[in-house]
Amino acid sequence: MNPPEILLYGAGGHARVLLSVLKALGYRVAGVFDDDLERQFLGELRVWGRYEATYRPEVPLLLAVGDNSIRRALAATARHSFATVIHPSALVDVGAELGAGTVILHQAVVQTGAVLGQHVLVNTRASVDHDCRLGDFVQIAPGAVLCGGVHVGEGALIAAGAVVVPGVSVGRWAVVGAGAVVTRPVPDGAVVWGNPARFIRQNSLSM
Repeated sequence: MNPPEILLYGAGGHARVLLSVLKALGYRVAGVFDDDLERQFLGELRVWGRYEATYRPEVPLLLAVGDNSIRRALAATARHSFATVIHPSALVDVGAELGAGTVILHQAVVQTGAVLGQHVLVNTRASVDHDCRLGDFVQIAPGAVLCGGVHVGEGALIAAGAVVVPGVSVGRWAVVGAGAVVTRPVPDGAVVWGNPARFIRQNSLSM
């Protein structure tokens, strides 16, 4: 039986992490695209250059870019269907819902009732507890914890080791800094940091 095939869009550091996920899942990478023409190889795989919508349209595509705003821009132009991948060491409850293009990395946990939008990235050992709601293009960085019932708006970044306490909301394109403890709602586009998290500045990507 032939292994399942997948295409990658992106050839930087995040793409290298995804290669290990795909290897663990038994995928064969059928092609790698990257708009940075100086990137010629991803590991042993040759990078073909800019995205080509007509190449192997039957093979699903995975956006191999960590930056939330870039993932959104690529998703808007791509014409392939999108793959959703879960590392075998991750725990994703059968009662969770994952949108197209979402990636769950090594030893991450997504609990029952959680609903994740499209192209969400739940990074290494991050935890998304029961009944959380994550918008499209959200990133939960390594070791971050979302307690039960947290809502995270489109494009927001919860940085490494941050904690959002139960039932608190984080707005669209907001940034929660590394190690922050969020105890009250974070507005759209706000950058917060500290324990407890406090407002630092306004993110220009909020709208």
